[in-house]
Order: sequence, then C-alpha cells, then structure tokens
Amino acid sequence: MIVPAETELIARAKRGDVDAFCLLVSSHRRAMHSLALRFCGNHHDAEDLAQEVFLNAYRAMNRFRGDSAFNTWLRRIMVNTFLTHKRRKELPRAGDVTDGSGFPIARSERAAFNNVMVQQILQRLDEAPARTRLMFVMKHQEGLTCEEIADYFGTSVGTVKKTLFRVVEKLRLEFRSPEISIGEESNARLSEIP
Repeated sequence: MIVPAETELIARAKRGDVDAFCLLVSSHRRAMHSLALRFCGNHHDAEDLAQEVFLNAYRAMNRFRGDSAFNTWLRRIMVNTFLTHKRRKELPRAGDVTDGSGFPIARSERAAFNNVMVQQILQRLDEAPARTRLMFVMKHQEGLTCEEIADYFGTSVGTVKKTLFRVVEKLRLEFRSPEISIGEESNARLSEIP
C-alpha cells in the first residue's frame, strides 16, 4: 500500500478525514511511544501519554500551521501534555532501580552496571522539576540540540544551557566516588578501599 505524502495526509486530516489522521498516527506511533517512555519511565504510562498526545493532536489538527515538521508539533504537544500531568501528579515516578523497566536484559556486567546507572539517574531526575527532567531527556536521550529544546519550551538557548549545566553538575556531585586517601606509611589492600 502506498502511503500518500505527509503534507497531503495533513491537509486531509485538517478537513476531518479520520483515515488520513490514522495514517499519520501509524507513521509516528513508534517515535512518540519511545519518547513517552523516556519521559514516563514505564510502558503503561508511556502508552497512556502517547494516546493522549494523539487525541490532543486530533483535536488541534486545524491549528497545525505547518511552520515546523509534523513530528516537531507532536513532540511539543507531548511536552505540554507531560508537564500538565506532572503538575497534576497523575503520572507516578519512574520505577525502582531494580525493575529495569524499558531496558533490555543485560548480557554483561558492564551493561548491567550501565542500566543501573541510567535508572539511578532517572530516579534522581524525578526529584527535579518536570521541565528540567524533560530538558535533560531531550538533550541526552533524544539527542536534540539546545536550540531545538529552547524552541520546544519557548525559552532562550542560554536558559536551556544553564538548566542542563546545573542538573549535570548536581548529578556529578551525587555520583562522585569518595576521595581515597592512602598515607605514605601504609600500603592499602584493595579490600580496604571503600
């Protein structure tokens, strides 16, 4: 089956063509669910968030001006929807460090360590304001530039950079290994090092 160009589908959806909107949803479903999973931390809430995003997009379809890509518009709706839910505290915090939700089973010790670290970072980010967490996820998991993030939030690039710097610096301090001081008068054994 040949899928019409996205611009044609958007035009049809704006005229009320539900089938055209469904084709748009099917072409963006995976990317939106993946982003929602990164925001929410678990599959159940991610599915709910993605569905609400598409519902909100359908309701606002006539307001899509085409100034940005359709995917960008959907991401903006997702950010707003997620922030609204966080303000209402409808979405629970990301799962426990040991539950590994959203991450594949580790095949090596290093991969297991990395998965635990990612979960711990996301857990620490839950303590930060929702806007800060979203900026971090968009930068470090989605790979967006500071300019793109600033556009999503309607703020300056400097504000985004400052927010990212502060959260990364806070995480560095929390995850820093304790200083090990070994006196010259004794040789420490590996088992004695904290």
